[in-house]
Amino acid sequence: MAAGSEGMERMLPELRPNRKHPRRSMCACTAYSCNKLLLFLYTLVFVCVGIILLGIGIIVEVHRQDIQSVNNRLALPVALLIVVGLLIAINAFCGLVGTVTENPTLLKVFLVGTIIAFLLQVSIGIVAYVYREKVPDILSDELMFGVEKYSENDDIARAMNFIQKSFKCCGFKTFEDYINYNKDFACDSPKPMACGVPYTCCKVRENVALPKTCGYGVMGNATLSDVIYTEGCTDAFLNWLASHLDYVGATALGCAIPQIFGMLLAYFFIRRVSVSDLRVWYRVDNFRSG
Repeated sequence: MAAGSEGMERMLPELRPNRKHPRRSMCACTAYSCNKLLLFLYTLVFVCVGIILLGIGIIVEVHRQDIQSVNNRLALPVALLIVVGLLIAINAFCGLVGTVTENPTLLKVFLVGTIIAFLLQVSIGIVAYVYREKVPDILSDELMFGVEKYSENDDIARAMNFIQKSFKCCGFKTFEDYINYNKDFACDSPKPMACGVPYTCCKVRENVALPKTCGYGVMGNATLSDVIYTEGCTDAFLNWLASHLDYVGATALGCAIPQIFGMLLAYFFIRRVSVSDLRVWYRVDNFRSG
C-alpha cells in the first residue's frame, strides 16, 4: 500500500510538494537559452529606458517652473512622462527578474504590462492624429491670458519671455496680440510701451545689445519685420513640430516594434518555462520504484 501511494505521488504532481526544474544557463547553445538571453537583454534595455524617461521627466519638471505661470496644465504632460517612465522601469524590472529566476508569474505580469503599454501607445497616437487640427486653437485660447497679464504679473512675463526667446516669436496668434489684448501695449495707452511689444519680440543681432524699450512704438514702423518677430508663437511651435515629425514618427515606430518583439519573446519563454515545469514531474525516474 505504501509503495502504491509513493508511485501515485510520483505520477501526479499535485500530490507532491512544489518542485521546480533547475535554472538553465543563458550561454548554452540551445533555443531555450537563446530565448532567455534575448528576453534578458530586452528587459534590461527597457529598465534603462524607463529610468531615462523618469530622469528626463524630473529634469523637465524642474525647468517647467520657468513657464508654470503661463499654464498650469503643462504639468500634465510632464507628470505623464514621469509616470510612464516609472511604470516602464517597474514592468521591465519584473520581466528582468522573472527571466533570470524563470518565474512564470513575473513573466506574465511583464507580458500583460507590455501589451497594455502597446495598446495605450497606439490609442494615444490615433487620438493625437484625429485632433491635430484643433491644436492651434487650443494653444491660442488656453495661453492668451499670458499676453493679457504680461505687464501685470512678473512670473507670467518671465514665462512669456522664455517662450518668445526660445521660438523667436511674438504673441500667440500674431504679434498684434499685445495691442489687441493688453491695455498697456494698446495704441491708446498713455504708457511708454504703447503701440509696441515686449523686448523679447525684438530680433537679436550679433554683438548688439538690445534695450528693453526696443519694441516700444514699433507698430508704425515701416520696417517692422526687420525689427521684431512677426510670427505668433502658436505657428512657430507648430512649424517646429512639423519639422520634427519625421523624428517623432521614427521614435514612435522605434518604440512599437521592440514592444511586439518583447511580447513574442515573453510569450514563448513563458511557454518554455511552463513545459519545463511539467516535464520535471514526468521524467523516467519518477516512475521507477523506490
